[in-house]
Amino acid sequence: MSLYLKIHVTSRNDGAATVRYNGVDSERIPTDNTNLIAHTISETLAAWHVKRGFDLEIENRIPVAVGLGSSAAAIVGAVAACGWLADKPLSDEELLSLATRIEGHPDNVAAAWHGGFTVAMEQQGRVMAYSCPVPDSIHLVVVVPDYPLPTEKARSVLPAQYSRGDAVYNLQRASMLAAEFFSGRAELNLSLFDDRWHQQYRAPLVPGLTKVLQLRHPDLVGVCLSGAGPSVLAFARGNTQAIGQLVQQTLREEGVESRVYSLAADNLGAKGWCLPK
Repeated sequence: MSLYLKIHVTSRNDGAATVRYNGVDSERIPTDNTNLIAHTISETLAAWHVKRGFDLEIENRIPVAVGLGSSAAAIVGAVAACGWLADKPLSDEELLSLATRIEGHPDNVAAAWHGGFTVAMEQQGRVMAYSCPVPDSIHLVVVVPDYPLPTEKARSVLPAQYSRGDAVYNLQRASMLAAEFFSGRAELNLSLFDDRWHQQYRAPLVPGLTKVLQLRHPDLVGVCLSGAGPSVLAFARGNTQAIGQLVQQTLREEGVESRVYSLAADNLGAKGWCLPK
């Protein structure tokens, strides 16, 4: 989506590393060697036996720890920077496989790198990913509550097993959703976003979510929890401001304040924005 993390890295010969941060949720971002981007760069270069310091400048507009993939963006940016610092060109598969080992799963890093509507899978350490453009007719609304939800906490409430019926239910919708995007039509409808795998279990952690998922508007064609939450992602044909306000007011009725972002899909991904040395 059109929310960006921008990083600028300058090589140092003395082996030292500095971090400067400007952006949202600064209270959640360390500027020492525990910073996720700095740590990823340092550890990756060390694994490659490259002794190199760096000055790191971060400008971030992606809210942190709210289900918008901020850690994936940080990891992808860090790995791409390592390729430049070490003069080591990385293929898409090499970059994503390394980023996945750090992130723990390929879903968000693949989307951050490729852009568009992305599907990915991991097999024995190898990541395969495919993407297609999101049509310009599809607009995105993200509503971000004023509290974080750690992914570990959101995962802890999920069941260990699912029934065959629930598995089939979600797989049908995931397949249809992917087929619509890759067909180039993306005639979305709300039923494609019905879920039996995670939203009902995470609803107690996200006040107002159950009501939000039941919202209706003529231009609303999809609504769901973004990632592990607590952010809400809505797909719209138009009237994004009205839809954002509708979601925001629903959350406010449950005592939750939030920020609304009207966004577009970014079909370039990080690899389309990367600039050479």
